[in-house]
Amino acid sequence: MQALARCRAAMLGVLVLGFGGAGLTGACGSPLDPGPVDSCSALPEIPTDTATECAEPMPKPCMRYRIPILGDPVTDVALRSKYLAAFGSACYMSVAGTFDCFYQEWEDACADAAKIAELYGAAPYHKGYTCQPDGEGNYTLQVGPDPAIEIFINYLEAPLQSSLIEVKSVPTEVNGPYRNLVEVTSIVPEKKFYCSSGQVGDDGEPLDQREWILQVNRKAHGGKIHSDLAGFTWPCLNEKCEPTTCTEKLVLKEPSDPRVYDPDEAQVHHVVPRKDLRGCPWGTNAYKNAAVISARLNQHLLNKVPPIKEVLKLNNAQAYTP
Repeated sequence: MQALARCRAAMLGVLVLGFGGAGLTGACGSPLDPGPVDSCSALPEIPTDTATECAEPMPKPCMRYRIPILGDPVTDVALRSKYLAAFGSACYMSVAGTFDCFYQEWEDACADAAKIAELYGAAPYHKGYTCQPDGEGNYTLQVGPDPAIEIFINYLEAPLQSSLIEVKSVPTEVNGPYRNLVEVTSIVPEKKFYCSSGQVGDDGEPLDQREWILQVNRKAHGGKIHSDLAGFTWPCLNEKCEPTTCTEKLVLKEPSDPRVYDPDEAQVHHVVPRKDLRGCPWGTNAYKNAAVISARLNQHLLNKVPPIKEVLKLNNAQAYTP
């Protein structure tokens, strides 16, 4: 544990120096992801009540603060790029084809809302004003010399983010190697791979989606589990907590005790994460959105927009035959 603490401290120092993509090394030996400091976030998800989790879900609104952007970034790619560069993950294309900027915190929404006009190319908003609550959960921001000149930051249900990943400005669907597996359960954003696969194992027991994916992978490789991203590289730290490059192994260990973290164990990964960067539902439990990778790499990719090289590698992989 002391070694892990030292490695985390080193990781923080690396991040301060700007090595934004670095990974952390558990006990300075097994590379982990720098995002969540708690390495337990890389453990396999364990269903507590599959009957509840796999029942037809009731839609839950994801309430966030929306800022009123200017122009038409849906059709104006250059403008959309400007918003994305300035406001980052708050802005996104939705499945409905809209482009919006939603925030978890009203303070962040108000700070970016004050920059909208200048970013768009219009006369800049007057500065020095602060957001005021309207008593109904929304906020107003004065942007001109008259108090009546204001914009509204409304607390609304954020639409579902599109799962299409832009590859050279082309929205691309994730279509991974398990795309030919037949879906028998509802496909829902944020859902885990623990619902029925409609298949049974060699012992005659029913398999959930995760178990079925692993079995298909195992049978395709002579009883061994192979990573679907073998050869994938990412920045991490070595056993001395120095920046280096990690490479995904081909053969992975069988999943064992989920309470014990083993960086080389196989995990079933949501390529488009279950939650987007605003904490709203996003990636689904569709087989085409699944990949088998190591716990180490799974943590590196946790809650990130899928890297283009990941999407291309999985989409170009030969589909498994059940």
